[in-house]
Amino acid sequence: MARLSPLWILAAFGAALLLALALSLRFGAAEQGWADLIEARAFRSVCAMAVGAALAVVGLLLQRLTANPLADPGITGVNAGAALATIVLAYLWPGAGGLAFLAVASLGAGLAGLALWGLAGGSGGTAALSLRLPLAGLAIEALCLSLAGALILTDAEMQARYLRWLLGAIPMVPRHETAALLAIGLALVSGFLCCERLELLTLGAEQSDSLGKKPGQTVALVLGHVTVLAGASVAIAGPVAFLGLLVPLVAQGLARGNLRWAYAFALPGGAALLLLADTLGRVIARPGEVDAGIITALLGGPALILVLRRMLAR
Repeated sequence: MARLSPLWILAAFGAALLLALALSLRFGAAEQGWADLIEARAFRSVCAMAVGAALAVVGLLLQRLTANPLADPGITGVNAGAALATIVLAYLWPGAGGLAFLAVASLGAGLAGLALWGLAGGSGGTAALSLRLPLAGLAIEALCLSLAGALILTDAEMQARYLRWLLGAIPMVPRHETAALLAIGLALVSGFLCCERLELLTLGAEQSDSLGKKPGQTVALVLGHVTVLAGASVAIAGPVAFLGLLVPLVAQGLARGNLRWAYAFALPGGAALLLLADTLGRVIARPGEVDAGIITALLGGPALILVLRRMLAR
C-alpha cells in the first residue's frame, strides 16, 4: 500500500482545522447574527486554536524527550502545577494582569517539571524516567489540583471565576491582555527549530555531542519551551486534559518517526481537536455549556487505556 505524502497529510490536517473553525464560528450555545457572532466567537476560537496547538506540541516534545507515549502535560502534572500557581496568584493578587498570570503559570509548570524529574528519577537516565514518569506525574497532578480546588472553594468570587476554568474551559480572554497568546505563537515557531536537536538526542547523547549539539542544552531548550507553552495554555484555558496525549500519538504515527513532520501535523491537529471539543460542548447542552476539558477527557480516557494495554503487552 502506497504511503501518503506528508504534504497531503498536512493538507488534510489544514482542511480539518478550517472545517473546525467554520463549525466553531457557526454553532454555539445560542443563535446569533453574523456581527454578534464575529464579536463573540472569533476571538474565543483563536484562543482555542492557540491552546490546542500548544498542548499538542508540549505532549509531542515530552513524549519524544522521555521516550514515553504517556508523557502528556496533564498526566505529567505540568499543567496542574501551572494551574496551582495561577490560582495562588489570583488568591493573593486578584487584580493581577495577563503578564503576571503568564509568568506565574510558567513558573508553576517549570516547578512541576522539576519535581517530576526528581521523583521519576530523571538523573538515572531515560529508561528510569520512562518507567516512573506516569506514577510521579499523577501524584503531582493530584496534589496540585487538590490544593487549587481547596483555594477556589474558600472564596465565592474565586468560585465564580475559576471553578469552571479548573476543568478546562475556553473563556474569551480580555483582548488587551493577550500576552499568553503572543507567548504561544513565538514558542511554537521557535520550538520547531528544536526538532533537529531533539532528534539527535534521541539517537544517543554521544552522537548528539559529537555533532556539536550539547545534550544538556537540548534538554534545557525543550523543557523551556514546554514550560512556556504549558504555562500560557493554562493561563488562558485552565488545565485541559489528554489533548497532549491524543494528538502527538496520531502525529508521530503518521510522520513515521520524523519529528519535524510530526510537529507540523500536531499544530493543526491540536488546534482542530480543541475547537471541535469547545464547539461540541456549546451545542450538546444548550443553552448551557460543557467545558472543553471535559470533552477531551471523555475522548482521552479510552485512548489512555489503549496506550497502557499496548505498553503492558510489550
